[in-house]
Amino acid sequence: MTRTTQILIVDDSASMRALLRHALTSHGYLVEQAEDGLAAIEWLDANAPDLVITDINMPRLDGFGLIEHLRADRRH
Repeated sequence: MTRTTQILIVDDSASMRALLRHALTSHGYLVEQAEDGLAAIEWLDANAPDLVITDINMPRLDGFGLIEHLRADRRH
């Protein structure tokens, strides 16, 4: 059995998340979403996606901060 690739989309724009979700799910990927870096970190505490696609300019925690957090966590 082949496992479906899971992708986390992080973007404060609901329309951009919807566009990416549609494009990726139509190619068979499992897509999760977060509205900013802090929401992504909360989700990542219990999950380990294969790929994270992030916007840079977001409220609360931007993409650069999220990337720093991911690099500092050995699980990711």
